[in-house]
Amino acid sequence: MENKIEDQIPMIFLCGPPGSGKTTVGAKACQNLELRFIDLSTPEIDEKPLSSQKEICMEAINNRSADVIALPWSFQEDRSVRKWIRSLGVLLLLWAHPLDMQAISGRSEPLFTPSPRIKTKGGFGRNGTGCREFRRLNNAADEVLLLIGRSLDEAVDDLEGYIVDIRQEALEPPMVRAGLSDWVDDWYEDYDVRKDIINIVVDAMARYILYLQSEGKSPRTLSGVYSDLQASGMLVMSYDYPEEGTTSEILDLFSFPPWTIEFKRKFSNSPNAIARYERNLEGFANFLKSSK
Repeated sequence: MENKIEDQIPMIFLCGPPGSGKTTVGAKACQNLELRFIDLSTPEIDEKPLSSQKEICMEAINNRSADVIALPWSFQEDRSVRKWIRSLGVLLLLWAHPLDMQAISGRSEPLFTPSPRIKTKGGFGRNGTGCREFRRLNNAADEVLLLIGRSLDEAVDDLEGYIVDIRQEALEPPMVRAGLSDWVDDWYEDYDVRKDIINIVVDAMARYILYLQSEGKSPRTLSGVYSDLQASGMLVMSYDYPEEGTTSEILDLFSFPPWTIEFKRKFSNSPNAIARYERNLEGFANFLKSSK
């Protein structure tokens, strides 16, 4: 039974530039939590071809030989690799101030691109997020831990909290893991629909969100799906009044993008927003069909 529960817990991949604390903070946090840690961000691995780095990482994943893995910098810079990693577990970005990370890394070549619009802290701003390298990793990561101004002990404590939360959340029901639990109570309060029926709808939407996460979809894409699923649920609760039926019959209300005309009237008449709504709800419909 313990192995089955452990298999439900995703591996956590620490990303971030050299000097961000992946090795030092990651190793200490895992030691305190009695978790297995593998550091792949060493210079020896970072200098290997990308294909070799991927093989090393894949071996650790297949063998489940770690709970937390620190990723090499060159590995992270490839967009397809970042998407691949997100499909295999949780990508957690550690980010300190670029000036500090550059100094700690010991590298002579510039690791970061300052913004010409920012005049403080070397062009990176007080929070150190004013560069394209942060934006790129921030868009790819599931979670972001900002360590600007944090001592080593504080950074370790912060990372421990993130790791514990991620591992505990993995054992929660789908709607909790996807962050949709509030929809059940909100819709039950706002619409004349039975709670068990709302639960069926929200559970299916949560499973779809988790499926997209496992496919490595970006946070920006997931945000759009989240918004459109919420809108579709509100429209169905408003106009279709599902009072009873089997799970399959209830979810058939989403077998095609529901109430697109009302979406235009109540939420947005932007052609792009309408097209995104239809595209995202078609994806949800296909997911429901394949899950039967």
